[in-house]
Amino acid sequence: MAAERLTRQVGLVALGRGASTLSTMVVSTVLAWAWAHQQGQMGAYGAVWALGNTLIPLFLLGFPTTFLYFYPQLGRPGRQRLVLQAGLCLAASGLALGGLLWAAGPRLAFLLDYESGPGAGDLARYLGAFLPYAAFWVAGGLVEPALVAAGRSHWQAWTSLGVAAAQLGIGGLAAVLHWGVSEVLWAFSVLGGVRLAVGTALVWRAVGWGEGGWTGAGVGAFLRYSLPVALGDGVGSLARAVDRMVVLWFFTTETFAFYHLGAVEVPVSILLASATTVLIPQVSALYAQGRREQIAGLWSAAVARLALVVLPVFFFLFVLAGPLIGLIYPAQYGKSAWVMRVFLLALPLRCAIYNPLLVGMGKARWALWVGAGDLALNIGLSFALTRVLLTGWPAWAFLGPALATVLSTYIQVAVLVGLIAWNLRLGLRQLLPWRHLSRVGLVCAGAAVAGWAATRLPVPPLVGLGLATGVFGVVLLWGSRPADRAVFANLLRTQKNP
Repeated sequence: MAAERLTRQVGLVALGRGASTLSTMVVSTVLAWAWAHQQGQMGAYGAVWALGNTLIPLFLLGFPTTFLYFYPQLGRPGRQRLVLQAGLCLAASGLALGGLLWAAGPRLAFLLDYESGPGAGDLARYLGAFLPYAAFWVAGGLVEPALVAAGRSHWQAWTSLGVAAAQLGIGGLAAVLHWGVSEVLWAFSVLGGVRLAVGTALVWRAVGWGEGGWTGAGVGAFLRYSLPVALGDGVGSLARAVDRMVVLWFFTTETFAFYHLGAVEVPVSILLASATTVLIPQVSALYAQGRREQIAGLWSAAVARLALVVLPVFFFLFVLAGPLIGLIYPAQYGKSAWVMRVFLLALPLRCAIYNPLLVGMGKARWALWVGAGDLALNIGLSFALTRVLLTGWPAWAFLGPALATVLSTYIQVAVLVGLIAWNLRLGLRQLLPWRHLSRVGLVCAGAAVAGWAATRLPVPPLVGLGLATGVFGVVLLWGSRPADRAVFANLLRTQKNP
């Protein structure tokens, strides 16, 4: 029963986040076609989007994760006070981010190859249009964790679905009305303000107000705990952005356009963040009681369920990346498929969460130091591999940052798993469901081979992709156990009845 509740909660959070991420990808696809003959515009849009979304986690100050740690330990007045305190701090942080983007805009023109000339002020103008969105998003950073912690996961899901639908509307209007980069970014900023207003109203309704007015009690403890979390989130965000910044440094805006479209986050990987939101409060409570084996069991169960989604998606997308990119984007973005394949190599690691588990066990500093090491390694490898490829294989040099990111991620995960096992006083064989992962992986690999064979048939690309998808699904279902299919059915019921 507990596992089913966990699956339902993770499914609800994932539904909202997945829809939002998928809609962002769809908007990028629409813009790629709308600006098919203006690849530089697509690159500029991607650069602003990447820069803004790299800074947002830094200015969230670690509050969403820290909130999930403290909320279960408080009574009703304390919870209301916590929401008020954290919400006001994030509002101030959002204003600070907006000011930073406004001041930094003119100094970042080199990222778009605009050191001089008629386009020199474009990036500043684009960032000016985007900064309200970034500020609003930070100010509303408590919406999701507060709704989930208050037992309103379905409200969070509907809010995220609404944002996703609005994003799709922005993409459609941009294509129909022939909007440029500035108009699109201003539309996102308006959406950010609406999301903040609606989310704030829902949080106050879920948590209540009146009993826990403003007071400084507990703020110091909250900030002390959030500091290493914030540093860890910031380091992680910078590590995820290293590859894009290196591409902007070495290559043209046009190259960044197809790199940005290929280096997308697979929507299913949002399950990771969803599991984090649900698991941290439970891990925090269990660790306080010294129940380490139950933490390991909870984590292993989450890994087993996540693997049923993550591994099939990995094998399917890796094999069919070429046909998919060919159908989704204009022909000039064909190289995006290679970027996508490289990043997919790290997707199997997303069957588990690592840093948040340490945070839930009160080991946020460990996650911070490992993340800092990953950032340093990623930067060094990105520059080194790019320079090597520029010398020997210049046509493939744009893959250097992506390869570096994947290599550093594998090293980081190896260290984190070792730390988790040591802290829980368990061996690696006890920590993860290795037999389950191996079995699911073998079934998915067989389905991928069958799907790839279907793409070799002499049929139109769309028909071939449809056949490959059907063959992959049939083989996957045939090789799956009834218990595995039951997990999928439970997730489906969750999404139909949020």
